[in-house]
Amino acid sequence: MAIDSQLLQQASNPHTPPEQLRELAAYEDVAIRQLVVVNPNTPTEVLWELGKEFPAPLLENPVLALLCLENLNLVDVIPIETLICLLNLETVPDYLKQGLIHAQVEVRRAIAKNLNTPVHCLEHLVQDPEPKVRVAIVYNTNTPVHCLEQLAQDPEEWVRWEIARNLHTPVPCLELLAQDPDKSVRWAIAYNTNTPLDTLKRLESDRDRAIANQAQYAQTFRERSRSLYLQNSPNKIK
Repeated sequence: MAIDSQLLQQASNPHTPPEQLRELAAYEDVAIRQLVVVNPNTPTEVLWELGKEFPAPLLENPVLALLCLENLNLVDVIPIETLICLLNLETVPDYLKQGLIHAQVEVRRAIAKNLNTPVHCLEHLVQDPEPKVRVAIVYNTNTPVHCLEQLAQDPEEWVRWEIARNLHTPVPCLELLAQDPDKSVRWAIAYNTNTPLDTLKRLESDRDRAIANQAQYAQTFRERSRSLYLQNSPNKIK
């Protein structure tokens, strides 16, 4: 017990050398690691690693606010996994929210496609000025329907095309995009296996012959597949 007490004291002491705190961060004792993450003398890379396990205590470390003052782009250097854990907290500091707005495109994109990203962040990123960030949201299976509906009306044709070909896109969005002015978007709708048959039927009259042909082919293929399934099903519908 005396050794544990001494280790706890070392972990909490702001004068403990950084290398010693690095060693303490590897201890199995949760209490020791939690003290290390709030110690302002702990090496930054150790803080980021422990922050995945203790995101709330990490925010209590006074050095974090100082790091933000020293580096306005701090969000760019925090590992994505740690950053996601911080963003999932009930209360997220303003400096992190602001940092996310100004983060590098690849950081915002990584957050947008991460399955652990909280909904409030996805709702924010759906308005991101960079199309590749908005496209990343399209393929995040946790993206709320209302965000996908918003992206279905995106001003960027590429984003709408990605929504049109995505198998998780809600049917109302597919129906909307079947009327898109851009033919590549309508083409993607004709190819999407989740597009309703009545929507494919309407696309048969598309002014672009290739889209009309694909819509007709998709209908025929589905009808034949259904017919074969019913013929070979052990419980045939009489």
